[in-house]
Amino acid sequence: MKAIEKFLGYLNVVEKWAGGICFLLLTLLMISDVAKREVVDNLLNGTASKMEAFANSPVAQSLGDWAVDSALAIKEGSESSLNWIGSGGIIWAQKLALYFMLWGGLFGTVCASAKGAHLRPEIADKVLPKAVIPYVKIAEQIVISAFFLFLSYLSFLYITESIEQDEVNPVTEIHLWKVQLIFPYIFTSMGLRHLLYGIFPSLAPQDLNEATEALELAEKELGLSGSDLAKENK
Repeated sequence: MKAIEKFLGYLNVVEKWAGGICFLLLTLLMISDVAKREVVDNLLNGTASKMEAFANSPVAQSLGDWAVDSALAIKEGSESSLNWIGSGGIIWAQKLALYFMLWGGLFGTVCASAKGAHLRPEIADKVLPKAVIPYVKIAEQIVISAFFLFLSYLSFLYITESIEQDEVNPVTEIHLWKVQLIFPYIFTSMGLRHLLYGIFPSLAPQDLNEATEALELAEKELGLSGSDLAKENK
């Protein structure tokens, strides 16, 4: 069991890093897109217009043909550079940013599930006898595992169809099945993780139940305030 616990711990660390790297690349892409549009384009356009104005100025005429030719050469170089890299933001940056946001969000879902931060109904915890709750939680893990493994199977079918149809994003020219590989991995990871939680219940994280904790805290605070008011009335 210790080996399985270590494996799940290492897997959680790897998925945390993978999600963090995705969001880091997303941030760098957005910064690059804005810098290209607001800094590089403005710099090249400004350089071209200033060199053209300088070539037609009396100063350049007085310096001689070499000054005029140099200014025009710099102008043409700036314009050709802008034509080569394209005007506006980076065309493929927004599409890749969406991919990284998708991947990062899915890795975050896995990490949240590994910590027990997922949403789940708590009615059975209040109604059923406490002796039955552990068995209910085992069944819960098995059902969740089966659900995610079924989704993994469907995602494999979807990727197979995408490969057969040779679907390619027209902007990034990336085959879509390469982007979609994240789905079977995520569903398989979550399915196997919950299956191990069902087999070894001691490995399962405690459910955070943030909503219940917030309500209990509010009730305590209201109870204290009510007692304080009663004392004041006496």
